[in-house]
Amino acid sequence: MARQLDIIPVEEWGFFTLPKPMVIAGPCSAETEEQVLETARGLRALGINMFRAGIWKPRTHPGCFEGIGTPGLK
Repeated sequence: MARQLDIIPVEEWGFFTLPKPMVIAGPCSAETEEQVLETARGLRALGINMFRAGIWKPRTHPGCFEGIGTPGLK
């Protein structure tokens, strides 16, 4: 059974012009709102237009930090 994905090319997102090269950056794990906003502001000051941050972190060792999860979606 074939699966169809609804994928829009980044060029068609329409909210920024693409720099060359495009840089996507952010913290591996978003831990606090303050950390995320400070990082985003710093990256923006450097001209980085794409931000990413992880809120679920799969771990191989039980008990390790797994991210803040759903509260991070706020």
